[in-house]
Amino acid sequence: MTFKDLFIRTRWLFIAGLGAFAWIAFHAWILHAKLGVDSRLAWLDSTASNGSVLIITAIVAVALRRYMPEGGKIWFAVAVSFFLSLVCVWITLEIIIPESTDDFEYQKLVYLTGPLRWSFNFLMMGGLCVASVLHFRVLDEKAESARQKATADMVREAELQKLQLQLQPHFLFNCLNSINALILVRPPEARRMVEQLSEFLRITLKRADEHWVRLEEELNYLQLYLDIEKIRFGHRLEVVTSFDQEVMDWKIPTLVLQPLVENAIKFGLYGTTGSITISLDAHQVDELLEIRVTNPFSEDALTTKGNGFGLAGLRRRMYLLFARNDLLQTAAVNYVFTVTLKIPRQS
Repeated sequence: MTFKDLFIRTRWLFIAGLGAFAWIAFHAWILHAKLGVDSRLAWLDSTASNGSVLIITAIVAVALRRYMPEGGKIWFAVAVSFFLSLVCVWITLEIIIPESTDDFEYQKLVYLTGPLRWSFNFLMMGGLCVASVLHFRVLDEKAESARQKATADMVREAELQKLQLQLQPHFLFNCLNSINALILVRPPEARRMVEQLSEFLRITLKRADEHWVRLEEELNYLQLYLDIEKIRFGHRLEVVTSFDQEVMDWKIPTLVLQPLVENAIKFGLYGTTGSITISLDAHQVDELLEIRVTNPFSEDALTTKGNGFGLAGLRRRMYLLFARNDLLQTAAVNYVFTVTLKIPRQS
């Protein structure tokens, strides 16, 4: 239990105790001022009758919370209150009567008000017990809702991390094959590619626990990926970037640019021998950061099995983060493929 919870609980206990004392004092005042009962007997009567009700009600409420079956608790509380109200009246009589042996009129008043006392005790005890049952039920529902939310958050977090760490296997295979081919003919480039691939994977794993990064940081990570791809494809790959300076500090989900560019490289370069230019730009539109990646493609690329190239995983990440399905859009017009990613501003 935190200090805040302890403070709140203590505050409510103090308020409840103050309210109970005020009610006991009011009851004693009525007996003394309006009915002429001796002040000592008035306080004894009020304390015995109301105190027994409050103590027994507290015990019943705890029992209902911890030991009684869930179904029918309210009716059980009413039934218990019915009989325990009689117990409270009996306790009151056992305490008061021996103390008022010299006041016959008061004893007579106590016996005559027995049914009224029972009715009042039943209403008070039954109302408090039912209120306690309803209160504890609300607390249990909140606790269950919190547990379900925590479970859902854990599942969501695990899925996000899984999607975030998913590297396309063919990227690693192709890099290793390229390194193998370069070892004999161009050893310096092979060594540089190994170093860059190692750094790329190190940063990828390091960012496994990061969900948000600045756009500028993500661009630096993307540049490392592009350096690797340029060693593989040489002059065939050209990437042109255009980013507004004011969006460089925009918080974006980590590892979202690389899948977009990888998709463009596969659409544009795989299956062809020519060179292509991939355009990458970012600017603000209203309260959204709009990132657009465009690349030319051949007609055969649209019918190649496996088109999509990881965009489905990225679309799923956007939904998990923002609960929106419209943040990733694609279009193919005049043999130019465009992917548009929209990222809301983070508060």
